[in-house]
Amino acid sequence: MKPLYEDLWISTPEFPADNAESDLMMHGFMLRHPRGNLLIGRVENQLDHEVLADVGGVIRHYLTHWHEAAPGALMIQQRFNSALYCHNRALGPVSLIIEPDDTFSQQEVHFGDFHLLPTPGHTPGSSSYLYHSPLGRTYLFVGDTLTREYNRWISVLVPESNPAELLQSLELYRSLRPDVVLMSTTRGHLSWQKMTLKSWLAAIDEAEQAPLDLRQRPPG
Repeated sequence: MKPLYEDLWISTPEFPADNAESDLMMHGFMLRHPRGNLLIGRVENQLDHEVLADVGGVIRHYLTHWHEAAPGALMIQQRFNSALYCHNRALGPVSLIIEPDDTFSQQEVHFGDFHLLPTPGHTPGSSSYLYHSPLGRTYLFVGDTLTREYNRWISVLVPESNPAELLQSLELYRSLRPDVVLMSTTRGHLSWQKMTLKSWLAAIDEAEQAPLDLRQRPPG
């Protein structure tokens, strides 16, 4: 892991073993919250786990959608006794890999400043997380609800997606004012992006207009 900002770190990039295109990257993030380190997303690299130990462990781990449930999450839960959270609509598939400590079904605020935002559509249990850092930046963790493919913003439809819910989630994003957007998976692009209000609204517009539809992709 390495720091993007003093209180926000990014994991070592992970490349799906079953994907021949090596420019598809997955990342997780660590938020150095005053109450303890919070993990968002998927962090599978064992060297990253050692870094987590060096900086005080993890008190809570939040998944943005069930695709992030992986063996590394179980190892983190067991090693650091951290509490795992996901949306309750993700509970079934997540539980096949790891048992969450708690779920949520609506917007919640943890520690008074870490906002849990259900943003279904990409998957039924997709969720985003918003944090107003005391250092002056607002971070928005969007998972795969909104992402970058090379130089364009997209939303992604997979067989379990709900296009109507996805549009509603993108509309929720319009009410937010992030300074930095953090994405779980990108192709040919960094997993974070600095934002102005103008560029943020333009990103949402672009993602709404050109979703990447993988629902009919042939097997293999």
